[in-house]
Amino acid sequence: MPTNFTQAQRTALLNILQTGKRNAINAERLSLALGFPAGGNQVQTRNLIRECIEVDGDLIGSSLSNPKGFYLIDPTNIRELESYLDSLENRAIDILQRRTWLIRNWNNAVPGNPTTKIAKYVKP
Repeated sequence: MPTNFTQAQRTALLNILQTGKRNAINAERLSLALGFPAGGNQVQTRNLIRECIEVDGDLIGSSLSNPKGFYLIDPTNIRELESYLDSLENRAIDILQRRTWLIRNWNNAVPGNPTTKIAKYVKP
């Protein structure tokens, strides 16, 4: 993955995030603190978070339950990590299930032009 953010931006993110799910900071507040647009779904902030995880190896989690937002995964709490990993897996399964339904629905609705798209494995 190419880097799209400066080291200063990545460091700023880590300085704002707090450790532990209980200290999650919502995306809008995080975006404002970083000087990024806070409207919509905070694409720039989310991309920065992805880059920090993928490029720098940072342990950043997110929570959809209260408190909602992003946080540094507590390195002394493997349960926190594993809970977040389960959350990611469940979201991925839901998305793949929706994809399967769309393929089925297309092939049923347009039998003369079925799709042959199959799932692709994403390597870690």
